[in-house]
Amino acid sequence: MTDPAGVLGDRTGEVETAMDRLEADTPYQLFVVYVDTFDGQDAQTWATSTANLSGLGRDDVLLAVATEDRRYDLSADHNIGLSEASLDTVQEAIEDQLRQDDWAGAAVAAADTLHTEATGSSSSGASGWLVALVVGLVAIAGFFVVRAILSKRRGTAAKPGGPDEADELAQLPTDELDRRASSALVAIDDAVKTSEQELGFAQAQFGLDATQEFQVALETGKQKVSQAFALRQQLDDDTPEAEPQARTMMAQIIALCAEVSRSLDAESDQFDELRDLQSRAPEVLEQVERRAGEVEARVAPARSTLAALFATYPEAALASVSANPDQALRLVANAREAIAAGRAALEGKDRASAVAHARAAENAVGQAVTLLDAIDSAGEVLAQAGQRLDVAVASITADIADAARLAPADPTVTARATEAQAAVAEAQTARSGGDPIAALRRLTDAEAAIDAALAPSRASAEQAARAAALLRDTIGRVDSQVRATNDFIETRRGAVGPEARTRLSEAIRHLGEARALQPSDPVRALATAQQADALAQAAAQFAQRDASAWESQQNDAGAFGGGSGGGGNNVGGMVLGGILLDQILRGGGGGGRRSGGGFGGGFGGGGFGGGGFGGSSGRSSRGSSGGRSSGGRSSRGGRF
Repeated sequence: MTDPAGVLGDRTGEVETAMDRLEADTPYQLFVVYVDTFDGQDAQTWATSTANLSGLGRDDVLLAVATEDRRYDLSADHNIGLSEASLDTVQEAIEDQLRQDDWAGAAVAAADTLHTEATGSSSSGASGWLVALVVGLVAIAGFFVVRAILSKRRGTAAKPGGPDEADELAQLPTDELDRRASSALVAIDDAVKTSEQELGFAQAQFGLDATQEFQVALETGKQKVSQAFALRQQLDDDTPEAEPQARTMMAQIIALCAEVSRSLDAESDQFDELRDLQSRAPEVLEQVERRAGEVEARVAPARSTLAALFATYPEAALASVSANPDQALRLVANAREAIAAGRAALEGKDRASAVAHARAAENAVGQAVTLLDAIDSAGEVLAQAGQRLDVAVASITADIADAARLAPADPTVTARATEAQAAVAEAQTARSGGDPIAALRRLTDAEAAIDAALAPSRASAEQAARAAALLRDTIGRVDSQVRATNDFIETRRGAVGPEARTRLSEAIRHLGEARALQPSDPVRALATAQQADALAQAAAQFAQRDASAWESQQNDAGAFGGGSGGGGNNVGGMVLGGILLDQILRGGGGGGRRSGGGFGGGFGGGGFGGGGFGGSSGRSSRGSSGGRSSGGRSSRGGRF
């Protein structure tokens, strides 16, 4: 239940009761959204886009109402187990209440009529349908986004001796199980990233000693998430697993994500007590407002820095930071909107909503800082890569000479020497307007290849020494790539899917292994670092693809409104940044459920009140029925 329009008032409990009864007695879930306006879109487009982008499933029904536009839409999957006549009956019940401006009554009517139609139909679900561990992504279109993650659906209680969670997952089709595993990874990755940011705020305020317990919990969770991503990478690689093995791995991913969710959630209340945002909300809002002004003042210089970089380097070398000033400006504008809303909540004696808005503003400004810092880092990394080109060219040139001296008739060595010469030529071009990072990567890869080909002709000590020299440069370069890609995903996690996150996690894991091997086995360490490099590049490509597709979709829908000038009455920057509407996830501000997540609740990040520390299992009762709708969405509604 999402009410940024604030029309449900003190009747939220009544609506929740009706929604809970529907979910407990039938296979269906109702998602209710009240906003002021659909931002120029027609109701059907807005609701369908929201449902599809949010991954609502076959048994999920969305009621979206724009109170000022006086338009609404009831969105259901074409394959839902209800007849058209039943859905028409639900529509009529909703309209009767909307015409009287009875907003809560419309939601209750929707839930109650769906309940009546479902329980009166033999085709509707019976007791004991799958109570699946799923990910719900609710309401991302123009104004807000909700991510109710890894929650157990509350259905009819299982009979004694009935199936446990593993049995329930075992009954799912493989494609659906695969979707849920991927969605669980995205959800828990968001929770960890949000918790990390929230922990940073607490460390700055209270120091490392006071926050050590939370740091340990987070690091333990990150290790388990890394294990889950490693399983996902195995599923995604070129070697297919047999279906039973693949299903086992998918279930393991879901179990690991749920375990991390619970462990973070267990720290949530204590973390909230430490930060004490309920009493400090006015102070935090003031601090964030001041910080927002400081960050906004950095945008113009960042644009100038970026323009200078574009004059020196090709567009491809700056792809990860080219949109950062615009996104930073949107986030600052969104933060100010959240600050204003937080102060209004304080005036209304609603401390919970004020905290939610304060968290949103805090996270938005924090992401804006990351975006602007990334521009400075990009310039430094490119400059350093350019400086290392001369050394790299000299080193590989010596290898080319060794190839001619040690193995002139070896076809493998000759082929590697030819590749090395091409890499040198690319490096020469990169000195004048090219991409020094790409050139350095090609030089390093070519040198590693020719070194491997020459290994039989060289002493093992010499081979190890050359690998150690290459390894230092490779680790430094891959570390920069990983940090840049992590910043990109961190600040665009509302758009980035599991492929990029999986590759990034695996790149980090391989980089750690390379560092561990560096003292004892530099040859093996170099090979591992090169794997990390390839994974980091793939992560960057997937992330940029996802973000570009998301931006294009939002622009087509007119969702960003204010364009590069920032937000207006639009939280597009927060949506892209994965900062979710925390008053929905945490139950503050106009209804919603308390859903754990990140330090302080709000699993998956914050929106108007991002994240905090914790998971979701055991806190949230609602999640979508899982996956994209297989049959498309039908709409009914219009003016009222």
